[in-house]
Amino acid sequence: MASSYGRNGFTVQEAANSADAYYTYKCEILTLDEATAKTTSSWEAQPAKEVVIFSAGAVANDDNITISLKVNGAHGADIVISHNNLPFTVKGLLVEEVTIHGVASGATEDDALTVLSFH
Repeated sequence: MASSYGRNGFTVQEAANSADAYYTYKCEILTLDEATAKTTSSWEAQPAKEVVIFSAGAVANDDNITISLKVNGAHGADIVISHNNLPFTVKGLLVEEVTIHGVASGATEDDALTVLSFH
């Protein structure tokens, strides 16, 4: 139970739990071109509690990207977002894998995206 001292007021147990909640994380930079960029499969051993996808520098184009999440051993429906809507955060699921597809636009520029996952 949280104390009445605002957002920063925690009991001893809450403070201990929150210290471990974001202790293990991975950060990957994926370059999107006409190929599929994919995170490592090592997430299946320890699924991510939160995933944040954001631009890793200047965005070369404003095409949409397609994100597919693997949860409970299966990929769900694709999520299509624009680069303008980054950062994109997924919470409340245990994500085993993230697949991000770039758009085959024929442009020579590649877009770099960062995938930050907390386990």
